[in-house]
Amino acid sequence: MSVNRFTVAFVVVVVAVSLGVLIASLKKVPSTEMGVQYNVHKKQLDEATKSGGLFIGPPGFRFIKFPSTYISVDVHDRKCLSNDGLLVEFSVTFQYQMTTANLLPAIVKYRDFHNWASIVEKAGLSAIHLSCSEFAASEFQGKRGAIQSRMMENLKHKLEGDDATGEEGVNAVAASLQLTYVHLPAAYNEAVAAKQAAEEDIALAIVQRRLETTKANTNLLLAEQSAVKIKDAANNEAEVLLTEANLKALETISLFRGEADALVAAKSQLNLTEEGVLAHSLIVLLAEANSLKVTTGEPVRLSRKDFL
Repeated sequence: MSVNRFTVAFVVVVVAVSLGVLIASLKKVPSTEMGVQYNVHKKQLDEATKSGGLFIGPPGFRFIKFPSTYISVDVHDRKCLSNDGLLVEFSVTFQYQMTTANLLPAIVKYRDFHNWASIVEKAGLSAIHLSCSEFAASEFQGKRGAIQSRMMENLKHKLEGDDATGEEGVNAVAASLQLTYVHLPAAYNEAVAAKQAAEEDIALAIVQRRLETTKANTNLLLAEQSAVKIKDAANNEAEVLLTEANLKALETISLFRGEADALVAAKSQLNLTEEGVLAHSLIVLLAEANSLKVTTGEPVRLSRKDFL
Protein backbone atom coordinates (compact mmCIF):
# COMPACT_ATOMS: atom_id res chain seq x y z
CA MET A 1 0.00 0.00 0.00
CA SER A 2 2.83 2.33 0.93
CA VAL A 3 4.59 1.46 -2.33
CA ASN A 4 1.61 2.53 -4.40
CA ARG A 5 1.41 5.79 -2.54
CA PHE A 6 5.09 6.41 -3.15
CA THR A 7 4.67 5.66 -6.84
CA VAL A 8 1.73 8.02 -7.17
CA ALA A 9 3.59 10.75 -5.34
CA PHE A 10 6.60 10.25 -7.54
CA VAL A 11 4.50 10.45 -10.69
CA VAL A 12 2.82 13.61 -9.43
CA VAL A 13 6.17 15.21 -8.70
CA VAL A 14 7.53 14.24 -12.09
CA VAL A 15 4.47 15.61 -13.83
CA ALA A 16 4.62 18.81 -11.81
CA VAL A 17 8.29 19.28 -12.54
CA SER A 18 7.74 18.52 -16.20
CA LEU A 19 4.91 21.02 -16.35
CA GLY A 20 7.06 23.58 -14.58
CA VAL A 21 9.91 23.02 -16.98
CA LEU A 22 7.52 23.16 -19.92
CA ILE A 23 5.94 26.36 -18.69
CA ALA A 24 9.38 27.86 -18.08
CA SER A 25 10.35 26.87 -21.60
CA LEU A 26 7.36 28.52 -23.28
CA LYS A 27 7.17 32.25 -23.93
CA LYS A 28 4.69 34.26 -25.98
CA VAL A 29 5.48 37.16 -28.29
CA PRO A 30 2.42 39.29 -29.28
CA SER A 31 1.79 40.14 -32.92
CA THR A 32 2.50 43.82 -32.17
CA GLU A 33 5.97 43.02 -30.86
CA MET A 34 9.16 41.33 -31.97
CA GLY A 35 11.77 39.73 -29.77
CA VAL A 36 15.01 37.82 -29.47
CA GLN A 37 15.48 34.87 -27.11
CA TYR A 38 17.91 35.44 -24.26
CA ASN A 39 19.31 32.52 -22.26
CA VAL A 40 19.50 33.89 -18.75
CA HIS A 41 21.81 31.19 -17.49
CA LYS A 42 24.26 31.16 -20.39
CA LYS A 43 23.81 34.89 -21.10
CA GLN A 44 23.42 34.20 -24.80
CA LEU A 45 21.28 35.93 -27.42
CA ASP A 46 19.60 34.01 -30.18
CA GLU A 47 20.12 35.65 -33.56
CA ALA A 48 16.62 34.80 -34.83
CA THR A 49 13.90 37.43 -34.47
CA LYS A 50 10.49 36.08 -33.52
CA SER A 51 7.04 37.68 -33.52
CA GLY A 52 3.38 36.77 -33.09
CA GLY A 53 3.39 33.32 -31.46
CA LEU A 54 4.23 30.95 -28.62
CA PHE A 55 7.83 29.78 -28.64
CA ILE A 56 9.81 27.15 -26.73
CA GLY A 57 13.33 27.54 -25.51
CA PRO A 58 15.72 26.52 -22.75
CA PRO A 59 14.21 26.57 -19.27
CA GLY A 60 14.27 30.05 -17.75
CA PHE A 61 14.86 31.91 -21.03
CA ARG A 62 13.10 35.17 -21.81
CA PHE A 63 12.40 37.40 -24.79
CA ILE A 64 13.84 40.86 -25.10
CA LYS A 65 10.90 42.52 -26.83
CA PHE A 66 10.50 45.67 -28.90
CA PRO A 67 7.30 47.06 -30.49
CA SER A 68 6.96 46.18 -34.14
CA THR A 69 4.45 49.00 -34.73
CA TYR A 70 5.17 52.69 -35.22
CA ILE A 71 6.24 54.51 -32.07
CA SER A 72 5.17 58.14 -31.69
CA VAL A 73 6.99 60.83 -29.72
CA ASP A 74 5.33 64.13 -28.80
CA VAL A 75 7.62 67.06 -28.09
CA HIS A 76 5.48 69.85 -26.61
CA ASP A 77 6.26 73.48 -25.79
CA ARG A 78 10.00 73.26 -26.34
CA LYS A 79 12.28 76.14 -27.28
CA CYS A 80 15.07 76.21 -29.81
CA LEU A 81 17.55 78.85 -30.94
CA SER A 82 17.01 80.19 -34.45
CA ASN A 83 19.78 81.10 -36.87
CA ASP A 84 19.49 84.78 -35.89
CA GLY A 85 19.66 84.08 -32.15
CA LEU A 86 15.98 84.20 -31.16
CA LEU A 87 14.22 81.61 -29.00
CA VAL A 88 11.37 79.98 -30.93
CA GLU A 89 8.75 77.95 -29.10
CA PHE A 90 7.57 74.85 -30.96
CA SER A 91 5.82 71.49 -30.72
CA VAL A 92 6.71 68.48 -32.88
CA THR A 93 5.43 64.93 -33.22
CA PHE A 94 7.53 62.29 -34.95
CA GLN A 95 7.15 58.55 -35.57
CA TYR A 96 9.81 55.86 -35.83
CA GLN A 97 9.96 52.06 -36.00
CA MET A 98 12.13 49.12 -35.09
CA THR A 99 12.95 46.70 -37.92
CA THR A 100 14.04 43.08 -37.88
CA ALA A 101 17.48 44.02 -39.18
CA ASN A 102 17.99 46.60 -36.42
CA LEU A 103 16.67 44.54 -33.52
CA LEU A 104 19.76 42.50 -32.58
CA PRO A 105 22.24 45.42 -32.94
CA ALA A 106 19.93 47.61 -30.84
CA ILE A 107 19.77 44.97 -28.08
CA VAL A 108 23.55 44.62 -28.10
CA LYS A 109 24.01 48.40 -27.84
CA TYR A 110 21.13 49.43 -25.61
CA ARG A 111 20.13 46.16 -23.80
CA ASP A 112 16.34 46.73 -23.87
CA PHE A 113 13.53 48.76 -25.39
CA HIS A 114 13.38 51.47 -22.73
CA ASN A 115 17.06 52.39 -23.04
CA TRP A 116 16.81 52.34 -26.83
CA ALA A 117 13.63 54.45 -26.89
CA SER A 118 15.25 57.03 -24.62
CA ILE A 119 18.27 57.29 -26.93
CA VAL A 120 16.04 57.56 -30.01
CA GLU A 121 14.02 60.36 -28.43
CA LYS A 122 17.19 62.29 -27.55
CA ALA A 123 18.54 61.81 -31.08
CA GLY A 124 15.25 63.03 -32.54
CA LEU A 125 15.27 66.10 -30.31
CA SER A 126 18.85 66.81 -31.40
CA ALA A 127 17.78 66.65 -35.06
CA ILE A 128 14.94 69.08 -34.38
CA HIS A 129 17.20 71.59 -32.63
CA LEU A 130 19.74 71.30 -35.45
CA SER A 131 17.04 72.07 -38.01
CA CYS A 132 15.83 75.02 -35.96
CA SER A 133 19.31 76.57 -35.98
CA GLU A 134 19.38 76.45 -39.80
CA PHE A 135 16.52 78.96 -40.22
CA ALA A 136 15.94 82.58 -39.23
CA ALA A 137 13.02 83.39 -36.94
CA SER A 138 11.13 85.15 -39.74
CA GLU A 139 11.19 81.96 -41.84
CA PHE A 140 9.17 80.05 -39.25
CA GLN A 141 6.10 81.92 -40.50
CA GLY A 142 6.58 81.84 -44.25
CA LYS A 143 8.58 78.59 -44.68
CA ARG A 144 6.96 76.26 -42.19
CA GLY A 145 6.70 73.44 -44.72
CA ALA A 146 10.38 73.73 -45.64
CA ILE A 147 11.37 73.69 -41.97
CA GLN A 148 9.28 70.56 -41.36
CA SER A 149 10.91 68.83 -44.34
CA ARG A 150 14.37 69.77 -43.08
CA MET A 151 13.53 68.42 -39.63
CA MET A 152 12.50 65.14 -41.24
CA GLU A 153 15.77 64.94 -43.19
CA ASN A 154 17.86 65.53 -40.07
CA LEU A 155 15.71 63.04 -38.12
CA LYS A 156 16.46 60.33 -40.71
CA HIS A 157 20.18 61.08 -40.48
CA LYS A 158 20.17 60.94 -36.69
CA LEU A 159 18.07 57.75 -36.43
CA GLU A 160 19.21 55.78 -39.49
CA GLY A 161 22.75 57.09 -39.90
CA ASP A 162 24.37 58.95 -42.77
CA ASP A 163 27.01 57.33 -44.97
CA ALA A 164 28.14 60.72 -46.28
CA THR A 165 29.09 62.00 -42.81
CA GLY A 166 29.85 58.64 -41.22
CA GLU A 167 27.12 59.05 -38.61
CA GLU A 168 26.02 55.62 -37.33
CA GLY A 169 22.48 56.35 -36.20
CA VAL A 170 20.59 54.63 -33.37
CA ASN A 171 19.18 51.56 -35.17
CA ALA A 172 15.76 53.08 -35.84
CA VAL A 173 13.81 53.98 -38.98
CA ALA A 174 12.27 57.48 -39.15
CA ALA A 175 8.70 57.30 -40.47
CA SER A 176 7.27 60.83 -40.38
CA LEU A 177 7.38 64.18 -38.60
CA GLN A 178 4.83 66.94 -38.05
CA LEU A 179 5.63 70.49 -36.94
CA THR A 180 2.39 71.14 -35.04
CA TYR A 181 3.03 74.49 -33.34
CA VAL A 182 5.31 77.50 -33.72
CA HIS A 183 5.33 80.64 -31.59
CA LEU A 184 7.75 83.52 -32.04
CA PRO A 185 8.88 85.83 -29.20
CA ALA A 186 6.57 88.74 -28.30
CA ALA A 187 9.31 91.28 -29.05
CA TYR A 188 9.73 89.81 -32.53
CA ASN A 189 5.97 89.91 -33.17
CA GLU A 190 5.88 93.54 -32.07
CA ALA A 191 8.81 94.36 -34.34
CA VAL A 192 7.11 92.60 -37.26
CA ALA A 193 3.87 94.48 -36.56
CA ALA A 194 5.75 97.79 -36.43
CA LYS A 195 7.54 96.95 -39.68
CA GLN A 196 4.27 96.05 -41.38
CA ALA A 197 2.69 99.29 -40.14
CA ALA A 198 5.67 101.26 -41.46
CA GLU A 199 5.45 99.49 -44.82
CA GLU A 200 1.72 100.29 -44.98
CA ASP A 201 2.43 103.95 -44.16
CA ILE A 202 5.11 104.07 -46.86
CA ALA A 203 2.75 102.47 -49.38
CA LEU A 204 0.02 104.98 -48.44
CA ALA A 205 2.47 107.87 -48.78
CA ILE A 206 3.53 106.60 -52.21
CA VAL A 207 -0.11 106.40 -53.32
CA GLN A 208 -0.82 109.89 -51.99
CA ARG A 209 2.29 111.20 -53.70
CA ARG A 210 1.16 109.68 -56.98
CA LEU A 211 -2.29 111.22 -56.54
CA GLU A 212 -0.82 114.65 -55.77
CA THR A 213 1.57 114.33 -58.70
CA THR A 214 -1.30 113.38 -61.00
CA LYS A 215 -3.36 116.29 -59.67
CA ALA A 216 -0.47 118.72 -60.17
CA ASN A 217 0.17 117.41 -63.69
CA THR A 218 -3.54 117.77 -64.47
CA ASN A 219 -3.59 121.36 -63.18
CA LEU A 220 -0.41 122.10 -65.15
CA LEU A 221 -1.96 120.66 -68.30
CA LEU A 222 -5.13 122.71 -67.77
CA ALA A 223 -3.03 125.84 -67.17
CA GLU A 224 -1.00 125.17 -70.31
CA GLN A 225 -4.18 124.62 -72.32
CA SER A 226 -5.67 127.82 -70.88
CA ALA A 227 -2.48 129.72 -71.69
CA VAL A 228 -2.59 128.40 -75.25
CA LYS A 229 -6.22 129.51 -75.56
CA ILE A 230 -5.41 132.96 -74.16
CA LYS A 231 -2.40 133.24 -76.46
CA ASP A 232 -4.46 132.14 -79.47
CA ALA A 233 -7.21 134.63 -78.57
CA ALA A 234 -4.64 137.41 -78.13
CA ASN A 235 -3.01 136.51 -81.44
CA ASN A 236 -6.40 136.49 -83.17
CA GLU A 237 -7.35 139.84 -81.61
CA ALA A 238 -3.97 141.30 -82.54
CA GLU A 239 -4.40 140.08 -86.10
CA VAL A 240 -7.87 141.66 -86.24
CA LEU A 241 -6.60 144.97 -84.83
CA LEU A 242 -3.62 144.88 -87.18
CA THR A 243 -5.90 144.19 -90.12
CA GLU A 244 -8.22 147.04 -89.10
CA ALA A 245 -5.25 149.38 -88.65
CA ASN A 246 -3.88 148.43 -92.05
CA LEU A 247 -7.26 149.02 -93.64
CA LYS A 248 -7.62 152.36 -91.84
CA ALA A 249 -4.14 153.35 -92.92
CA LEU A 250 -4.91 152.41 -96.50
CA GLU A 251 -8.13 154.37 -96.28
CA THR A 252 -6.35 157.41 -94.87
CA ILE A 253 -3.56 157.16 -97.40
CA SER A 254 -6.14 156.86 -100.18
CA LEU A 255 -8.02 159.87 -98.84
CA PHE A 256 -4.92 161.99 -98.58
CA ARG A 257 -3.78 160.81 -101.98
CA GLY A 258 -7.12 161.86 -103.46
CA GLU A 259 -6.85 165.27 -101.80
CA ALA A 260 -3.30 165.60 -102.99
CA ASP A 261 -4.29 164.68 -106.55
CA ALA A 262 -7.13 167.22 -106.40
CA LEU A 263 -4.78 169.95 -105.18
CA VAL A 264 -2.22 169.09 -107.85
CA ALA A 265 -4.97 169.21 -110.50
CA ALA A 266 -6.27 172.54 -109.15
CA LYS A 267 -2.78 174.01 -109.10
CA SER A 268 -2.16 172.88 -112.64
CA GLN A 269 -5.51 173.92 -114.05
CA LEU A 270 -5.70 177.27 -112.25
CA ASN A 271 -2.00 177.95 -112.56
CA LEU A 272 -1.61 178.56 -108.84
CA THR A 273 1.43 178.96 -106.69
CA GLU A 274 1.84 177.16 -103.33
CA GLU A 275 0.24 180.14 -101.62
CA GLY A 276 -2.54 180.05 -104.15
CA VAL A 277 -3.11 176.39 -103.47
CA LEU A 278 -3.39 177.15 -99.75
CA ALA A 279 -5.85 179.99 -100.47
CA HIS A 280 -7.92 177.71 -102.69
CA SER A 281 -7.95 175.01 -100.00
CA LEU A 282 -9.06 177.55 -97.41
CA ILE A 283 -11.95 178.70 -99.63
CA VAL A 284 -13.05 175.07 -100.11
CA LEU A 285 -12.82 174.41 -96.38
CA LEU A 286 -14.89 177.49 -95.55
CA ALA A 287 -17.47 176.57 -98.15
CA GLU A 288 -17.90 173.00 -96.86
CA ALA A 289 -17.97 173.85 -93.13
CA ASN A 290 -21.40 174.55 -91.64
CA SER A 291 -19.88 176.57 -88.83
CA LEU A 292 -16.30 177.50 -88.23
CA LYS A 293 -14.70 179.04 -85.20
CA VAL A 294 -11.16 180.23 -85.54
CA THR A 295 -8.90 181.33 -82.72
CA THR A 296 -5.67 183.05 -83.73
CA GLY A 297 -3.13 185.42 -82.39
CA GLU A 298 -2.31 188.91 -83.63
CA PRO A 299 -1.27 190.12 -86.06
CA VAL A 300 -3.08 187.63 -88.30
CA ARG A 301 -3.93 187.41 -91.92
CA LEU A 302 -6.91 185.22 -92.74
CA SER A 303 -7.58 186.35 -96.25
CA ARG A 304 -5.52 184.87 -99.05
CA LYS A 305 -7.38 186.42 -102.01
CA ASP A 306 -4.31 188.25 -103.06
CA PHE A 307 -2.66 184.89 -103.80
CA LEU A 308 -5.35 183.66 -106.17
